[in-house]
Amino acid sequence: MTYLKLNSSDYRLLGFYFLLASVWDAAQFYILEKPILKYTVDIPLFWIKTILLLIVFRYLIIELLIKNKKYYLFFITALGCVIIIGFGSLLLQFWSSGNPLKISEMTTNLVFKSYYNSAVDVAIPLGLLLGKKYYENSIQINQIAKEQRETELKVLRSQFDPHFLFNSLNTLDALIDISPEKAKVYLSRLAYLYRYLIQTKDQEVASLEEEMKLAENYFFLIKTRFGHSYEFNVSEVDLPKNKYLPTGALQTVIENVVKHNKPTNDLIITTQITISKNDILVKNNTSKSSETDHYSGNGLQNIKKRYLLLSDKEVAIKEDDTHFTILLPLLNLEH
Repeated sequence: MTYLKLNSSDYRLLGFYFLLASVWDAAQFYILEKPILKYTVDIPLFWIKTILLLIVFRYLIIELLIKNKKYYLFFITALGCVIIIGFGSLLLQFWSSGNPLKISEMTTNLVFKSYYNSAVDVAIPLGLLLGKKYYENSIQINQIAKEQRETELKVLRSQFDPHFLFNSLNTLDALIDISPEKAKVYLSRLAYLYRYLIQTKDQEVASLEEEMKLAENYFFLIKTRFGHSYEFNVSEVDLPKNKYLPTGALQTVIENVVKHNKPTNDLIITTQITISKNDILVKNNTSKSSETDHYSGNGLQNIKKRYLLLSDKEVAIKEDDTHFTILLPLLNLEH
């Protein structure tokens, strides 16, 4: 693992920084009327000192010490390298100014001067590199999270109950003998449902209009199979425009009604679907003979996970002794 692996854009950034800093120093020397020796010593010295410190930080300190979590040793080593290189640089700068440093002038303040001499020069390019790497890593992490989310959504979308197809084919087989014409209509509706599932297998969301059309076909298949044991009523309202649902979410909710509620001779399972501007309310009466927990179904857990992956909206579920209610928020696509 490399903590600070440099690429071509990093080198271009460093090159631009060195060029800008050199021009700045040259302009400063010119204004202060410094001797030519100052130009020929200090500017190359700045390059050598900064590059040397960057190499030390890159390969010795960051790679070896931080990677091995030797943080105290990292601090001591970094401080020592900055002071030593800064001291050597300071000696040469005094010499280029025509004022060689004497031994008698080497006081404790020289340690702090040596530190600041190098610390400022290496802090700027190192800060630029680390800031750039942080930005690039953030983009990479977001991209990985997006790809992971898309993969998880595809897995969740693929979890369609295979028992439904098996039961539908049995119903179709019975209809062929009883009513061939009705069998053709049933087959057409069943084909539409599976064609829709195949066409939208890679889509995270579907429009409300598409979901309602899918639900109507699903109602027909259920009523054909079970007769009037299940009733579905949809509120007569204009569908809100530009609203979306996780693909197949409404069909999953309807499937949950059939799976967890068994009608009896004196009980019809009635489902009321109410569409408003911001959500769809699906409410059905429950079968007292059913001992299944409505919440435990994989279908509803699937929908909850998909909503969490797609938006900050949550599915609301409520159950009492007689009714089961689920509220599906409608989604807006961001452009």
